[in-house]
Amino acid sequence: MKKLVLHLGAHRCGSTAIQSLLRREQTGLAGEGIAVFLRADMVAGGFDLRRLHRYRSLSPLWRSKLTQTARALEAMQQQTLVVSEENIMGTMPAVRSNRFYPHFSSLVQSLVKLAALMREPLTIAPRLVVRRQDHYLESVYAFRVSRGMAVGFDDFVKAATRTRISWLELARAFDGAPSSIAPAIGILEAWPKPTAAAQALQFLIGDNAIKLSQLRLTGNIRRSAAELALMLAMNRAKIDWRGEGWAMDALSAAQTDGHDKTEALYAVKQAVKAAAFKRFEVQYSGAEKLCFADRERGFFVESYSEENKQFLQMDMVSSDASVWS
Repeated sequence: MKKLVLHLGAHRCGSTAIQSLLRREQTGLAGEGIAVFLRADMVAGGFDLRRLHRYRSLSPLWRSKLTQTARALEAMQQQTLVVSEENIMGTMPAVRSNRFYPHFSSLVQSLVKLAALMREPLTIAPRLVVRRQDHYLESVYAFRVSRGMAVGFDDFVKAATRTRISWLELARAFDGAPSSIAPAIGILEAWPKPTAAAQALQFLIGDNAIKLSQLRLTGNIRRSAAELALMLAMNRAKIDWRGEGWAMDALSAAQTDGHDKTEALYAVKQAVKAAAFKRFEVQYSGAEKLCFADRERGFFVESYSEENKQFLQMDMVSSDASVWS
């Protein structure tokens, strides 16, 4: 029986690191009869699963799209296919909408339909990796600032939490799914950094004898608070810094918290017009709030405690119930 392992994300929960792992170990996986498909591989293979969260059960167009995908999967020689693409479950929250993956149940329905359209049996194994809500929000915020967002942390959190960040609700979307759908959810904090790659691979494909080239997961660069404060000030000053060489010099000077900011400021001043630098100086603060304060974090995490307890006790969640304590 063919098996489609579908790593859905979530965003800012180690997805880039997992994709790097799969790319790095692609040869070893192929030796075990496992094909890896990332975004470009899907397109080249004649199917693209990124739009499945937009599934409409009564639409002939969607039946056609799913039938095309089913035929492409049937044509694959390998019995196990691993697909990793976090946009399968929708756009990162707080980008186009503050709703929290509102189309996730449609994604599950589309997977059920896809399995039913296969002419040969197919097990679809959705794999979702999540992290505690406070850590998740802080990571999303840092990413958005690095992409040009100028909103302060408190305002961002207020907007992003108008809809609850509920991993429990996403997990419940699988309730009633047929046996052809075999979901599992991993907890990022439960994977110790020195061995996280091995645990991630086991989570995706089960026990395996693949000898990894490295045991750590390596993904996006983790920005220091000093770097983020610099980015935020440039965003607010409407300075287009991304991709500019001088900006890399400025950020390099701000890689560690508690740095001497003179060098970073000098790099900005030398590169932009005087009016832009004046705007930047007004916005730049070494005391910019970029994450939860300790007291706020405690209250925020407590507001999710009962919901998270139920979530961590679900059979599909592969983690100890105390991981978020």
